[in-house]
Amino acid sequence: MKKSMMKVGLFKLGGFLLVSALMFTSCQKGFDADETFSSTVRDSQLASPSLTKDNFSVRVNADGSESILVSWDAVPGAGGYSYRVDNMDSGEPVLIEEGQTDKSLFLFPKADDTKYQVTVKTLGNDKLGNKEAESATVFAYSTMIEAQMIPAGEDIVAFVKANIKDTEDEQAFELAGDSYTISEELDFGNHKVTFRGNKINWPIITMETDGVIRTSAGLKVKWMKFDCTKQGSKGVFECSSNPPSSLESSNFAGFPDAVYYLKDPIIFQDCWFKNVPRCLFFSGECSWGIEDMRIVNCIVQLNNDGTSFGDAAVIGTYSSTSKYKDGQSWYGAVRNITVKESTIYNIQDNFKNRMIRFINKSFNKTFDTPKGSATFTNNTIVKVMSDKEFANNTPNESTYSISFNGNVLYIVARLAKFIQGKCTIDCDLTKNTSYTLPTKTGDGARFAGDYNYCTEEDPGFNEADLKELDLTKENGGVNFKAKGTISSTIGDPRWLK
Repeated sequence: MKKSMMKVGLFKLGGFLLVSALMFTSCQKGFDADETFSSTVRDSQLASPSLTKDNFSVRVNADGSESILVSWDAVPGAGGYSYRVDNMDSGEPVLIEEGQTDKSLFLFPKADDTKYQVTVKTLGNDKLGNKEAESATVFAYSTMIEAQMIPAGEDIVAFVKANIKDTEDEQAFELAGDSYTISEELDFGNHKVTFRGNKINWPIITMETDGVIRTSAGLKVKWMKFDCTKQGSKGVFECSSNPPSSLESSNFAGFPDAVYYLKDPIIFQDCWFKNVPRCLFFSGECSWGIEDMRIVNCIVQLNNDGTSFGDAAVIGTYSSTSKYKDGQSWYGAVRNITVKESTIYNIQDNFKNRMIRFINKSFNKTFDTPKGSATFTNNTIVKVMSDKEFANNTPNESTYSISFNGNVLYIVARLAKFIQGKCTIDCDLTKNTSYTLPTKTGDGARFAGDYNYCTEEDPGFNEADLKELDLTKENGGVNFKAKGTISSTIGDPRWLK
């Protein structure tokens, strides 16, 4: 029986051992060679197999990728099955794969955060006189965590307060409309949450003066646009002001000082941020040890001249007023930072703030080990910060690993304060570029150390490129397509198209 080329390729990806093991252990699912031909069912109208979530499972392929295995109980007397898989992220079916099989299973490639429509139909068997099913079974399958939908026009804060579940499992809230407003504190507390928009049509959230999003547990933010023009808080996102006592470092062996420990990741993925006045993320007035923070495929536009909050950073855990209960605490950091395929830029000159700022550089006084890392891959970073330093209080130790490759820097000061000599460094200076305008304060010798990690090259940007995001336009209405020999091949991939 004819099979699609995609299906044949997927079985090869899965590897001979996987398919052989499945054939050996799953005869009841139709892996035996005679399932479609040896049957007492004759001269009958066949039905398509039923599908539930239990008919889907994930298989790891030999190359490390993943596939979804769809399997079902064999239909006696069937002459095989036709199948089709469509991507339904846009609401309209987009074909991924179709084909036929004489086994009661098939594989298709797994993509994260994707909605699928899976269709299976039983085929007839002329030798047995059996007719194909009159209709196919259609099943909606998703690799997204199931979400509670927040209707258009609904108050997000009120909805979350009324509907958040007291569970240790991750839960999700999805915005079903085009525009929302957050005018007060939205604190997810000690709940692991995915907070997302529609994957195809991202909603716009306006952050009012008192609007801020807080958490003391893992948080994933996806497919949203934030207008932070009016926002008055120190961070668009912050840690909870009143964290649960269960997170106190004194409850964890090896934590010598007073911090709260957040072990689950905080992830910003596929988001835009307009006019961030101070920090994208700020740990708040308590000292926090955060295990994992990621910025992936985002555009972050700052409107920050440094005058309103001298302790600001795009990612910051520093505050001169950090408290632990009734005393002062001077320990707080993010152990592992990832910034990937993103654009971060400022429309103001800023001589005070940083890209990253921690309270301390001694990770063994915040975490249970001194190990940590920072990974910057294929980013475009402009005027962040134009005349201060890229980072402050990051460790200068071999236990701190830095990977810095594929980045375009323009009017960015003192990268060498971040990538320090004792760190374990993965950096190819021919795959990073940096350029500071000669008219800017502090150029020349002050930045000489940066060229240990970057090639000096003008990417061809100008002041006209440094404008506010327009959340209604493609790529926010900005364009950081570089023109240099190296810079035109690296940086945020959206500018390479």
